[in-house]
Amino acid sequence: DPYALTYDDLPILFEQYEILAKEMLKREKEGRPLTFYHYMIDLTGGPCIYKRISGCGSGTEYMAVTPWGELYPCHQFVGDPKYSLGNIYEGVTNTAIQDEFKLCNAYARPNCKDCWAKLYCSGGCAANAYHATGSITGIYEYGCELFKKRMECAIMMKVAEAEL
Repeated sequence: DPYALTYDDLPILFEQYEILAKEMLKREKEGRPLTFYHYMIDLTGGPCIYKRISGCGSGTEYMAVTPWGELYPCHQFVGDPKYSLGNIYEGVTNTAIQDEFKLCNAYARPNCKDCWAKLYCSGGCAANAYHATGSITGIYEYGCELFKKRMECAIMMKVAEAEL
């Protein structure tokens, strides 16, 4: 679509993420904090290593349920017959898809091997990967770039907050 973000937009998006982070720090000092979900990070505890590797758990720990009782790995797969897991009446009948999602983690994606952010994103969103590459273990590279920039800003904010 003509309005879709492209790689040419990344420098502007990166700049805006930085502006937002600086504004959030300023507002925090002023007693007018602002929360942005993507900058919420816990550097001292955070999720356990299992969650850092497995991510959201779509298709295994988490499923989307339609109003008609159909089960899908997550809301972004609803309506795609290939990713129908079953229904609330019969349970999970398509265990092959569930097995595929069990392998969907930070270590199943060769492109993530040397990425500094892999234990923050767990390899990224399976649905985004599927829609971008045709595979739930693919890499949605554009999303990776945005995610890494958000993590960079979130870490910068934590350092700045520790200096206060």
